[in-house]
Amino acid sequence: MISMHGEYRRHVRSGIRVPVTLKYASHTVETNTLDVSASGLRLKRPKRVYIRPGEVIDVEFPDKSGMNVAATVAYTGKSHIGLQLNLRRFSDTELSELYDIAPPWQRLIATGKRTLWRNSRRSAVFLANTWLRAPLHALARPHFVFAVYGNRQQAESYFTPWMAQRMPSNMVLGFIRNEGMRGLLVASQFMEEELEEDSNKVRFYLDQLQRDYPEVERIALVGRLPNFAMKAGIGMNEPLVEGSLGTRYMIWDVARQMHERPRYSQQNSIVVLGGAGRIGNAVCQDLTSLYDKVIGFDSRYEEDREIATDRGTVLQTSSPDHLRDEKLYIGLTTHGDAVLEFQQYIAPGALIADDTHPCVSLTARERLLERQITVEKVVLSHEEFLMWPRMPAWNNRDIPGCLVEALVLLRQPAVGQGDFSAFCQEAGFLGFTGRLISPLDE
Repeated sequence: MISMHGEYRRHVRSGIRVPVTLKYASHTVETNTLDVSASGLRLKRPKRVYIRPGEVIDVEFPDKSGMNVAATVAYTGKSHIGLQLNLRRFSDTELSELYDIAPPWQRLIATGKRTLWRNSRRSAVFLANTWLRAPLHALARPHFVFAVYGNRQQAESYFTPWMAQRMPSNMVLGFIRNEGMRGLLVASQFMEEELEEDSNKVRFYLDQLQRDYPEVERIALVGRLPNFAMKAGIGMNEPLVEGSLGTRYMIWDVARQMHERPRYSQQNSIVVLGGAGRIGNAVCQDLTSLYDKVIGFDSRYEEDREIATDRGTVLQTSSPDHLRDEKLYIGLTTHGDAVLEFQQYIAPGALIADDTHPCVSLTARERLLERQITVEKVVLSHEEFLMWPRMPAWNNRDIPGCLVEALVLLRQPAVGQGDFSAFCQEAGFLGFTGRLISPLDE
C-alpha cells in the first residue's frame, strides 16, 4: 500500500460514451467516446479512418457547447483510438458535465462497474488474509517480503473497518516474482501517520513480520519505513533491508539518462530536492560522478555549505535563489507536493524526476505544467520481474528502488556492505535498469 494513490487511476467517470467531432488534416469526422478519464479519451474508430500515433487532433463535444481539447493519438486499434490530452487535464467539473451528458443506463453501468471492482478487490483481500492465508503462504513459499504502508483514504479501497477487525494486522496484498525468487507484498493495518508518531507500532509491525515469515531471507522496507524503524531503535540487521543502495542506484541511473537527453545534454548541474535526508545526502555525493555541481536543497540546512569531492562539488543550501537557473531536479522530499512551496523559483522547461512517497499529485503536476515544468516518475525495471496484482500507480513490471536492494542481495549478499560502485555494477549486470515514465493518473 505504498502511498496507494494509484487506486484513483480508474477514474469514477470511466466508461462514458458521448458524441465527439474530430478535426485533423482538414477533415471532420464524427464518432463517440468509449471511455473518458482525466488525462485522455478512448474513441470508437470510424470506418475508413486511419490516424497514425503521434498525430495531434482537435476534439469537440457537440453536446457540451464550447468544450474542445487538443490531444495526441497515443495508439490505434482495429476498433478504437487512444488519445492523450495535450498540456491539460479534464477538471472534476468537466468530467461531471460529460458524465451528465451520457444516458442514464450508461451512468448506471459505470457506477456498477466501479462498485463491482471495489467490492471484488475488498473480497479478494479479505479471503487472502482469512481462509486462504495459510494455503497462499504454503503455495508462495516466499524468499522475501516487501513491507509497505498506506494512509486511511487508500486503506478504504482495500478493506472496510468490519474486515479490518477480522484480518491479521499484517495483510498480504500481492505476489512478486523476479527470475527464480518469490516474494509477497505485505501491508500493515497501521496507517503511515500512526507509524510516524508511534514507535511502538513500528516495533509491533516489524516484529510481527518476522514472526509471520521466519524463513524469508530478506524483508525490504518501503519509503520512510526505515526512518521510522531507526527512530524506534530497530537496527537494520538481517533479514531487514533498508533499501538505500537500491534507491541510490535507481536515481543514479535515471540522472545519467536525464543528462543524455538532447535537451539537457549541456547541463552540468542538478538539484536534489530533499538533499539533507538519509537518502538525499548520499544521492548528492553519488551524482558528482555525473555532474560537476550537485545542489542539495533542503529547508533543514541553516546556511550554505559547499563540499568538494574527488569528482565534483555539492552545494548544501536552503535558499531557493539557487534554483532559478537549474533545469534538472531529483524529487526526494517527504511528500511530492512539497515542490509547490518553491515552484516559483523553478525555471520553465525544467524536468523533475519524482521519487517521493506519496509522489507529486495530479493536481500539483497540473499546476507545474502551467509553468512548463514537467514531472516524470522514477522506476526501476527488470524483464523478469512481475508483481500480481500490480502495485497501484505502478506497472506490474516496474520496481520501487527500495525493493531492488533486497533482490540484488538475494543473489549477491556481499555487495550490501556499503560499496555503492560495486552495488551499481552488480545491479546493472543482473539487468536492473532505471527509467523515467509518465506518472499514472490518480
